[in-house]
Amino acid sequence: MRERGKPEVVSIWEGNIVLYTRLVRGKLNPIWQAKITTASGKGRIRISTKSKSFNEAKRIAIDHYKAADHRVHSGLPLNSVRWETAASRYIAWLQQRVDMDICSQASYDYHKTIIEQCLNPVFVGKFLHQIKTSDIESYHSSRRNMGVKRDKNVKVSANTINRDFAVIRGIFKHAKRENLIENMPIIDRAKNVNNHRPSFTTEEAEKLTAALDEWVDSVHDADGGHVRDYRLLFRLYCLTIYYSGIRPGKEMTSLRWAGIEYVRDEYVLLSVETSKQKNGEYKQRNAVALPHLKNHLEVVKSVKHLHKNDGYIFIHPSTTQLDKSFVGKPIVSFKSQWDNFIRWADLEFEQTGKQKRRTLYSLRHLYFEQRLINSDASLYELARNGGTSIQVIQEWYAHVTPDKFATKLSQVIDRSNSK
Repeated sequence: MRERGKPEVVSIWEGNIVLYTRLVRGKLNPIWQAKITTASGKGRIRISTKSKSFNEAKRIAIDHYKAADHRVHSGLPLNSVRWETAASRYIAWLQQRVDMDICSQASYDYHKTIIEQCLNPVFVGKFLHQIKTSDIESYHSSRRNMGVKRDKNVKVSANTINRDFAVIRGIFKHAKRENLIENMPIIDRAKNVNNHRPSFTTEEAEKLTAALDEWVDSVHDADGGHVRDYRLLFRLYCLTIYYSGIRPGKEMTSLRWAGIEYVRDEYVLLSVETSKQKNGEYKQRNAVALPHLKNHLEVVKSVKHLHKNDGYIFIHPSTTQLDKSFVGKPIVSFKSQWDNFIRWADLEFEQTGKQKRRTLYSLRHLYFEQRLINSDASLYELARNGGTSIQVIQEWYAHVTPDKFATKLSQVIDRSNSK
């Protein structure tokens, strides 16, 4: 019979489970605690059954024992790993990959920031194996209106949430690889409610190309030679994206003069280096550009100090006012010049919908939209040329409605009726 006011100890399941109560500050805590060990696992688990009833505490402890025994026989540790432990090990693993030049420092910094500022406040204290798909969905709901700094009422895009999800997947995959968990939750991609990205109408595209010419021609004699050089390169940069769909940034930076081929008068073939892959390597792909690009390439090529047969296309010219160590090195970004140009051209914002601000990436969207409307290329062909997937094209360009294909569709009908 249980003696009032005194702690008890009860051993069950061949001593693998010990249930006990204890004194806390001289008073009996009636909640049953449990120590659990397994025959094949090292260490032990301590839990609170959170029950005053011995029979209920016994049932809870047995359930924990069975789960622990299953983990051990599955090659997992006896003690379940908590989120913060798994996240910390993942960050340490990423740091090793940075040191080995497999992962970029920027990627490491991004993952670390998301873990510390967004994920840890939600998941710290939870056992990794107990985090379910429903918990990820709850995080999704709360994150939609909360920025990285936990400031509320900040609209977060589906793309940002998907990047968060990539970090979560990384933690679970690493934990699974390290035999810390057996299964991981299903993490579905977040979808954009309004997936329209800022672009240009056909009329605005014509205005854009004219403005780029004027941007170069408007250089004053009093301006330094570097102004015209950078503007020539900038115009070519913009038109290369517009005519080929290559991504701004790393892909554009990778373009070399030796990687250009004029295929008759039909198109320009460009050799592009894609972003770093998971194995640390960069992948090459060919991109077909419209023949219009050839003349603009030749304009820059004719300026001797802007062209080296074995060099990059978009380089800091010898006229630069930056430190001379930059001369001949690739220009990482044209963002500042784009900001100045797009305001000057009065094309900074879309004139419809939410009037989103246009970026260099808008030129890539313009390429896809114009190819969808004005060419007979299949989605597969467009995806391959743009280094993307059919799914992404369908998701981001669903707003290109059938009426915009009217001319092309009517031509197909005319050909059918002419037989």
